[in-house]
Amino acid sequence: MSEKRNDCVRNSISFDLEHWHTATLLVDEVRDPIDRIVESTEIVLDLLDRHDVAATFFVVGDVADEYPWLINRIHELGHEIGSHGQTHRPLFDLSPSEFERELAESGAAIESVTGEFPMGVRLPNFSLTRRTQWGFEVLARSKYRYDSSVFPVKTPMYGVPGGPLRPYRVHPGRPFDSSAAVGSQRELLVESPLAVTNTMLRLPIGGGFYARVTPIRLFEWAVSRLNESSIPANLYFHPWEFNPSVPVSEPKFHKRAVSFAGIERLADKVERLLTTFEFGPVSELIRAELGQDVFDEPRPRTNHEVSKGTSHH
Repeated sequence: MSEKRNDCVRNSISFDLEHWHTATLLVDEVRDPIDRIVESTEIVLDLLDRHDVAATFFVVGDVADEYPWLINRIHELGHEIGSHGQTHRPLFDLSPSEFERELAESGAAIESVTGEFPMGVRLPNFSLTRRTQWGFEVLARSKYRYDSSVFPVKTPMYGVPGGPLRPYRVHPGRPFDSSAAVGSQRELLVESPLAVTNTMLRLPIGGGFYARVTPIRLFEWAVSRLNESSIPANLYFHPWEFNPSVPVSEPKFHKRAVSFAGIERLADKVERLLTTFEFGPVSELIRAELGQDVFDEPRPRTNHEVSKGTSHH
């Protein structure tokens, strides 16, 4: 096993825990899907255990309701549990009131299993963009402390071109400007963007299709380049992307290619990354960047807050 590089920089690794057939490109394409969530998650847990790495799992609330024992197992193994919405609907398809309800219900679903309201949230399909930046206003009055949904490069489906590359406190009026929030302001929501290359022409490497098709040497070079500039890499994956049993022939060719290309090689690729670089949960990356006390002060509550005892059913 090779010696890990850039020990002074702590990167983060996270997994969006959803049913594979609820992915945006597949949700309307697959009939009678086979449930693979348990076996896929076990593949990832074994991989993380071999490298003694704690990760963040952003869990769909419906999955927490359906598989409480699985979420509890992930939590008891020392991994951070965050929200991935209640129904895996992207923000593009929600009204502000629906989004507020999704945040509250998914948080309550996770809290009912782990005993803790999640600190972090990631929106399905990285749907927090300039078009939906009103979502920050809803997040700011929620119980969540950080978001990790900003993809700081434009892609065909999402993205914020020119967005910040590292964690920052979100100014309500300028949510994609990392210099807008000055001073400590620990009560502000924190954003932890996904990894892209810090090159003149930014390239997405954070995860999903981009990670699956990026050659491992290019992937290692990209993470090294970020780390050499003292920028942590915030990587994400989906447990179903590690399971060669998942791909099916139903979706149209282009949707099938984007959804499944590289699945058979991803586990080996991530194994090498875990061998080479230091990783931890997203909340630890934020603490390393913004201070260990970044989450210590309680955030202001508003009349919009859903009480801790509200049912998520």
